[in-house]
Amino acid sequence: MRNFFKTAAFLDFLLVLYLYSDPKALLNTQVAFISSLLIVLGSFWGYKRAVEKGVQNPAHRDYIDTVEDRFDLYGEDEVTDDAKELFESEKKRIKGNSNLKVLAKSYRGFFSPLRLFGYLFMVVAILMLIKRSLFEPLYFLLGLAVVPLSAMVTALISKRE
Repeated sequence: MRNFFKTAAFLDFLLVLYLYSDPKALLNTQVAFISSLLIVLGSFWGYKRAVEKGVQNPAHRDYIDTVEDRFDLYGEDEVTDDAKELFESEKKRIKGNSNLKVLAKSYRGFFSPLRLFGYLFMVVAILMLIKRSLFEPLYFLLGLAVVPLSAMVTALISKRE
């Protein structure tokens, strides 16, 4: 995560240097960068909390299973050599996890207060820029692109190491 922030700050700094002479473009890119960063941080922290909570409270595992079969190697799944049967049973198991069940488990990450604040900040900022005739869509999109580009660069760099 630290490398992501360094990369994002570096790319934003390059953008600031490039647009230094145009205050309108600079304002649009920086507002977009801040709102995009808030949304990504809110998503990260929300889903991180949801995963940590899921790890602390694992579903349908009792204490004996935890001690004797920590990794669920001897689960109650049927053992079959027929690939078609295995495929069909996995398909039924996956269909059993309906979208509502998945949404119920992940709503904390989706409705993270910081993420919602980031979206609210972005909408209000766009409306304020439009009201003051300062909104430049191209530069706003350029500012929004800094955070995903930083994530991509960070992932590529960490993959090489």
